[in-house]
Amino acid sequence: MGMLDRYKKKGGFYQLLQLLETSPATKREQFLGLIGGESPAWEEALRKRILTITRVYSWDGQYLVEIFSRVQPLTLANALHGNPQEQVDSLLSCLPPISKRKITDMMAESAPTPAEKSTCISKMLSEVRGFVSQGIIRLEKVDPELHIPENIEELLSVNAFSTPTFDLSETAAKSDTKPNIVGDSDPAAQQENEFLKRKVNQLAAEVNALKHENSVLKDKLSQIKKIA
Repeated sequence: MGMLDRYKKKGGFYQLLQLLETSPATKREQFLGLIGGESPAWEEALRKRILTITRVYSWDGQYLVEIFSRVQPLTLANALHGNPQEQVDSLLSCLPPISKRKITDMMAESAPTPAEKSTCISKMLSEVRGFVSQGIIRLEKVDPELHIPENIEELLSVNAFSTPTFDLSETAAKSDTKPNIVGDSDPAAQQENEFLKRKVNQLAAEVNALKHENSVLKDKLSQIKKIA
């Protein structure tokens, strides 16, 4: 049984993503290394969607105000503490003057340790994930690259060993598009050709998966124990 098997059911990708986001950086990289050894496609998809505070800070002010107005003021103040003043001013410009003043006053009065700042950042990210789940923040509009397709586990299972350039954010219609072939103008023939093409790719992926799993099963258990 592969490490990823438990996450291949619907919702499993999101569970694994949350596990990675709440893990220390070193352990996260170890987990990603194991995941990449089993499926480069899963590793790439997860890395692409890991939420970071830097990514959140890059969002438009209309979305930041939704976040900053909902998190605890002290949490936000500690998360921003020590950041360049220019960045702080830019980020807080989305807030009403009275709210901005409250945060800056807290920043001036507080002196969080690196661990406390890190904890507040983690808390903010956790709350942002909650806002996404509640529909307050819609990633498909805010930051499309972070959006998780509803059927991502299915896409990754079929394309587990596709090339690293596979883009899960593309629509099914776009990803299934093929170049025009001279003489291939019969719609029925085109559909059959597409079906056979996808079937061959799926079978090839399954064969590669079996080969790969056979090669990693021997050392995977010991690797997992090291980081447990």
